Amino acid sequence: MTQLANIRAAPRCGAKTRAGTPCQSPAIRGRARCRIHGGLSPGAPRVERNGNFKSGYWTAESMEERRWIKEILRLYAKATDK
Repeated sequence: MTQLANIRAAPRCGAKTRAGTPCQSPAIRGRARCRIHGGLSPGAPRVERNGNFKSGYWTAESMEERRWIKEILRLYAKATDK
């Protein structure tokens, strides 16, 4: 009986169903939605696994630094050819 009381006391999902009424399934522990409405999904991948991750490789500062290094190498190569 205690377990049944705990289930009944659990917070409800609250997502809207197709009928427009709120879902009455119990929400997953620590989340606001039930297993049907996205409570089990962990979300987007973290850091590099996310396609939208920014590494800083294409920032203006890093591109300028790479141009500067290429120019230094080009000048050094010209100096050693003589």
